Amino acid sequence: MGTADAFLEVAKIEFFYDQAPESMKSLGTSYSMTSLGAGNFISSFLLSTVSRVTKENGHRGWIQNNLNASHFDYYYAFFAILNSLNFIFFLVMIKFYVYKAEVSDSMRVLGEELSASKHRISDQETTT
Repeated sequence: MGTADAFLEVAKIEFFYDQAPESMKSLGTSYSMTSLGAGNFISSFLLSTVSRVTKENGHRGWIQNNLNASHFDYYYAFFAILNSLNFIFFLVMIKFYVYKAEVSDSMRVLGEELSASKHRISDQETTT
């Protein structure tokens, strides 16, 4: 999990920095760290909410101090459903997302060279 988090955080910081407008580059990096903190708060909120809701009406609840008496299988099934819904939401969002591709000077020069070589080839074909 630590290795996965390391790769995820680097990719997330890179994404926020790369896709932010030029005037907001440092703010994009802070959004990356803010999303990590917000995720931790949401995780704690979900844990306490599931624990409270499953203990209502005299039930024993899914999350207890005794691991053998707890129903973590239900808890993780709940998270599997949430992750499935999150994945569907992600698929919908990527349909509408427009990636901000950075065009560097080298790409512009390459495009000009390609168009110039096409013109030279077409000029040679018309003269022969």
